[in-house]
Amino acid sequence: MKINSDYFNIFKEPALFVMLIIRNALKRKRGAKSNTILIVNVCLIGDFAASAPALSAYIGSHLGATIDLLVSPPLQSLAERMTGVRKVYTASSVFARELEQFRSAAQKFDSYEKILALRISHDAYRVLDTVTTGELQTGFAYFIAYGVHLMWNLIIGKTPRSWREVNFDMVGAASREVSFEEIFSIPAGDSARIHALSELRFEQKKIIIHTGGSWLMNTWGTDKWIELIKKLQKLGDFRFIFVGAKKDERDYRYISARLPFPTYSLIDRIDILDLVLVLHASDYFIGVDSGPRNLAHLAGLPSVTLLGPAPHMFTPPNSNGIVIDRSGGRGLYQRFFRQKNGFIDLITPSDVCAAFSELLSTPRSPND
Repeated sequence: MKINSDYFNIFKEPALFVMLIIRNALKRKRGAKSNTILIVNVCLIGDFAASAPALSAYIGSHLGATIDLLVSPPLQSLAERMTGVRKVYTASSVFARELEQFRSAAQKFDSYEKILALRISHDAYRVLDTVTTGELQTGFAYFIAYGVHLMWNLIIGKTPRSWREVNFDMVGAASREVSFEEIFSIPAGDSARIHALSELRFEQKKIIIHTGGSWLMNTWGTDKWIELIKKLQKLGDFRFIFVGAKKDERDYRYISARLPFPTYSLIDRIDILDLVLVLHASDYFIGVDSGPRNLAHLAGLPSVTLLGPAPHMFTPPNSNGIVIDRSGGRGLYQRFFRQKNGFIDLITPSDVCAAFSELLSTPRSPND
């Protein structure tokens, strides 16, 4: 039986939060600069996308403060475009995935009046041991409470509260929709680079496709993708653009070779920043539960997401996103153990096509 040991890493964070709190209480405070804040948010792509609106609200409520971020390495270029952020540092998340195994050559931290630690890891803990701070605020209590909330909703078969909403609680801000333009300040050169991509320089409506998941119980059969895209092509003049990591290339080659019309790929060609900008410049997103689908929500892109086993922590912030879930709020075991027939396999191409048709007829949110 194949076991998803990667997910077990999440249980390391509570202990690390406790260690950080104790360390800060015992360590003598030494002249931290006033009105300076370090936000620690070392997490995966989807978690960062869910937290970005709350971070933006927090930064906006601390105008005049000097704010730095500590994030996982793949997120550095995107975090550097957040409005109101001075510097971005990096440390691996508790998952320490392959994409996280690089870091800026030298990182010289300031001293901070306050550290706000939303997520933590072994690497971040080691980094913070070198940083001077006067106050520490963590998301530990919210992290534990949300874990209990998730387990209870799994028992009763309900969709839990969105992790996006919990992040607003952690930073002490009222939950609200935050536009892409409010969160990020995108230089003209970044936008020009994206619009120069040949895959985007057409009048067709652009549908971004992401087939890859970090765990096989979140993936959908390639033959189903082929059937779906054939159905979608009959609904309008669309250009299908695939995104993902290098491991997704095999699926793309299989799918594209069996379609009677051209498709396009940006797989393994763009980083997280450029992926967000591609999403923001496109028209629709269809994909499995993964980091790119959360980035699509962040970019305000109308989307259809195919969900695997529960718990489903990431829900679209508005009517621009449709999720298809056949788990009934169940299936935690499928998050950790491989099963021959998963909940995502109960979704049919006709289900996804019907959801996309609904999306076509739904007016976009005024904030997009």
